[in-house]
Amino acid sequence: MNQDANGQDAREAGLQDGPKGLLDGPDTILALVLIALCGLLYWVSAGFPEPGLFLGENVLPEHFPRLLLVAIGVLALLLPFEHRLEVDRWPLIRKARRAPIGASTFVTMGSLLILVGIGEWIGTILTIVIAAVGLPLLWGERRLMLIIPYAAIFTGIVTYLFSIVLSVYFEPGVFGLTLR
Repeated sequence: MNQDANGQDAREAGLQDGPKGLLDGPDTILALVLIALCGLLYWVSAGFPEPGLFLGENVLPEHFPRLLLVAIGVLALLLPFEHRLEVDRWPLIRKARRAPIGASTFVTMGSLLILVGIGEWIGTILTIVIAAVGLPLLWGERRLMLIIPYAAIFTGIVTYLFSIVLSVYFEPGVFGLTLR
């Protein structure tokens, strides 16, 4: 018997007992929309200018968005089958999906848009640090002894991987923060 946090039986909540069929309808529609969007953006990225040879032979600027779009598209292919992996939790997942979108979602989107907007000015590394510290705080995490090491380690790994290993240019911003 599946019960939610309030002890209410999932069947009493009017939810189905388990997933039906091979594909989940809403997830299939979402997957198709994501794949179409990825295809459109991939097509748009084909028009990006070729960079000069001085940038090196690693992941070039015209390839990086395409790699990201292909990864998103492949993950979207898995969405319609997710319900088969979460059979025990499916009634609770369905119930949670019916809940309205909370204000914190819109605050997160707005904060990220502002951060991306000022990212070129403050620099890529500082943008990553602010996101790694700010988002957990925004979502209610108050244990700074967890947030600070997470932000430092996450920023270090992302910066090293992209800036050094993949040779992706990081905008140094007004403070001139860079690894090169």
